[in-house]
Amino acid sequence: MAKDKIAVLYGGISAEHEVSKMSAKSVMENLDKEKFEIIPVEISKDGKFEMQKILDSDVIFPVLHGKGGEDGSMQGLCEVLKKPYVGAGIEASALALDKIASKQIWQNLKLPIPYFQFFREEEWRKNPSQIMQKVRPPVFVKPSTTGSSIGISKVKKIEEFEAAVEEALKYDKRIIVEEALEGAREFEVAVLGNVDLVISKPGEVIPSEEFYTYTAKYGDDSELIIPAKIEEKKIKEFQDLAEKAYRSLRIEGMARIDFFMKKDGKILLNEANTIPGFTQFSMYPTLMEASGIPYKELLTRLIELAKER
Repeated sequence: MAKDKIAVLYGGISAEHEVSKMSAKSVMENLDKEKFEIIPVEISKDGKFEMQKILDSDVIFPVLHGKGGEDGSMQGLCEVLKKPYVGAGIEASALALDKIASKQIWQNLKLPIPYFQFFREEEWRKNPSQIMQKVRPPVFVKPSTTGSSIGISKVKKIEEFEAAVEEALKYDKRIIVEEALEGAREFEVAVLGNVDLVISKPGEVIPSEEFYTYTAKYGDDSELIIPAKIEEKKIKEFQDLAEKAYRSLRIEGMARIDFFMKKDGKILLNEANTIPGFTQFSMYPTLMEASGIPYKELLTRLIELAKER
């Protein structure tokens, strides 16, 4: 039986270029070689890649994080080419990557989220003091559309706010400001599927730094507790909320849904990641492994879900 040719896309134009390469290396090493022929497609930082490799493939597996890969643009190319592709579609990819848009949807559905506000660069340039008047530190200042904690700052006093905004503006023209929940714990849930979903138990992240920064995510010192040591009732609450978040954005294929749990036990949605980190030690595949789906089988299932859709 002929093997499916899988074009694995990695690199890309976003600030998460190097993270994507780490994820893709792991994916390519673990794809079932008896079932699949791998076509590596590296996308340069200025967006150049070999289109013929993609045209020659049967299924496209984007292992791209952030803009130009996780935001619906590469998914749009796949749709135009009429190629099956792993993960969320155009609309869901765009909504999930945009922290403002996803939070507005969840807010409208009355799903629990931290307090947030947002503004555009032109508003900041025109009247920064008006924006700063509404800020009550401690807060997180984030670009609207990056992952891997790139461009994010924790602001403890208002004097730090301007520098945090300027850092975030390097990555996006829209900025989101979220309340920093003192003493909150961070949890993540993995979701797999198009219609029928596999929803993992939550894992807890204990960052090696004050919050889950880029270095805390990709260094060796942060602790991942899988499954999280919480009561069964809370596990169900996380899973129910993960499903609601996933379906509300019309995600298919996979996503990692991130949460905070406040000191009083209240669970809040943070964000959805439609192409989560994919090294063997990343939270998404590790949570799925704990749910009885080993890494190699997970990759096969994702390809099957792409073809099924």
